[in-house]
Amino acid sequence: MVITKNSLENMILTANTERQAQIIGRACLALFNRQTESEQQINEAVINNLAGFCKQDAREGSITAKSFIKNKTLAEWQVEKWTKRDVRGTMRIVKYWRQLAAVSASRAVAA
Repeated sequence: MVITKNSLENMILTANTERQAQIIGRACLALFNRQTESEQQINEAVINNLAGFCKQDAREGSITAKSFIKNKTLAEWQVEKWTKRDVRGTMRIVKYWRQLAAVSASRAVAA
C-alpha cells in the first residue's frame, strides 16, 4: 500500500479506537526507529536530519513509542494527542506521512 497524506488520515479516521491506537503506535515506533540512538535515549531530537520526530514532537513521540513497545497499545489520551489538528487542519501524526511512506516502501522491498 502506498501511503499518502490523505490515505493516512483516512486510515485513522475510519478505524475504530483500538485500530487507531495500533496505527498511531506503529507510526510513532517507525519514526522513533529513525531517530539516532542518542536521541532515542534522551527523548529529544538533536540532529536536524529530517529523520524521525521534529524537535517539538521528539519527547512525546519517543515516550509514545516506548509506551507502545511496552504495552502493545496506546492510551486514549495518547491517540488524541497525535490526532489533534494544527492550525492548518493537519493531524499531528499525519505531518510525518512522507517518512512513514518511505518506511512502508522499504519494508515492501525487503519482503
